Amino acid sequence: MTFTTIAMCILAFSSNSMQLTDIQQRAVLQEAQAAYDKGVSLQTADPVASKEAFRRSVDRFNILVSDGIENGKLWYNLGNAQLQSGNIGEAIAAYRLGQHYIPSNGRLAANLQYARSLVAQPTLDKSKKSILKRLAFWHDSLPTQVRVTLGLLLWFGCWSLLCVRFFRLIPGFKTASVTLGCAAIALGISVGADIADQHQHHGVLTANETIVRNGNGLQYSPMRQDPLPEGVEFEIIEARPDWLHIKLPTGSTGWIQKQDAQIVSLDANQGASVVRMPL
Repeated sequence: MTFTTIAMCILAFSSNSMQLTDIQQRAVLQEAQAAYDKGVSLQTADPVASKEAFRRSVDRFNILVSDGIENGKLWYNLGNAQLQSGNIGEAIAAYRLGQHYIPSNGRLAANLQYARSLVAQPTLDKSKKSILKRLAFWHDSLPTQVRVTLGLLLWFGCWSLLCVRFFRLIPGFKTASVTLGCAAIALGISVGADIADQHQHHGVLTANETIVRNGNGLQYSPMRQDPLPEGVEFEIIEARPDWLHIKLPTGSTGWIQKQDAQIVSLDANQGASVVRMPL
């Protein structure tokens, strides 16, 4: 892409009344992918130039996002570029947004898990971990689509047993039917929780260090002795113009400046156009 083409794309992107044309979108996409590939090729030979290439890739992908294009593959690609650029919080946010569109993508899930492993999470009191979380450990282990398929199969198996039972005796009928039915219901509840979670407001810290305060203002004292690192995820309790009231994984609550985080929510990203993009 020539400098003139890039300038034209950025000019169109920056105008509220204009959007990129299909040709411009594809040109920006090609530029983003080329910059990412260059970053990968330079990782060993020239790490500094490699990081700069990844940052260019991030910039180009963000032009497409700002232009109103949203789909799982775009968020996945942006997450990869952010992760390679060292922006762990931004990468986690992109991956989580991507999961709204392609929840069963194995590569996205693996990259999200890796990005999360790089974050120094606040200490969670294990005694506060709910019994439900301990029993339903498979909720986070199995993709949503797998749980839907498995739940339907178990539900079908349960009703099949009930139908057959009308015509012949089946050893262990009660145990088998109750087990299948309960397992199917549990999987249904798990999938329902996923759907509800997509429309709840969550966020990810994107600043290198974030101070959590006892109120929505700089005059309030810090809630924690140490600031939180980039990449910590949270639930949003309340949003104000410049501040967010959040709930941390530990269960504690506090206020952070909105500029230190990125909101991750389907509701906050509706109305975007969709373009097919290769992984």
